[in-house]
Amino acid sequence: MILIVQSQWNPQITDSLRTMAESILTDREIPFESIKVPGALEIPLAIKWAWQTAQKNQTALWGAIACGCVIQGETHHFDIVANESSRALMNLSLELRLPIGNAILCVFDETQALARIQRESNKGREACLAVLDMIDLKNKKKYS
Repeated sequence: MILIVQSQWNPQITDSLRTMAESILTDREIPFESIKVPGALEIPLAIKWAWQTAQKNQTALWGAIACGCVIQGETHHFDIVANESSRALMNLSLELRLPIGNAILCVFDETQALARIQRESNKGREACLAVLDMIDLKNKKKYS
């Protein structure tokens, strides 16, 4: 199962990221679950909780996709959210040895965000494909 975690901020953007990832997984008949969290900083914890639950229940969690959109405002908060969410996802991926696709957009304005959700350049699509490639690599090479 693939977990898709969507931030509730900027839903006009994050909905597109999520639905594109869901479309790819549906087309390939790969099971997934989508959940929403308040913001980008909450995404890593939600993934960890899902992984812990999967371990406890002895169910498969093959990977995760983080969908969020952080648009720069007038304060330093943008830098904190952008840096810390990315760092936490990378650390979590390495700690759990779980492929995590990062589709948390960190942009200066809505125009940049909209450019990153167009069909062929949709970052939700790209993150999903990256996760599937990493799962395939692990399975082919029998990495554990």
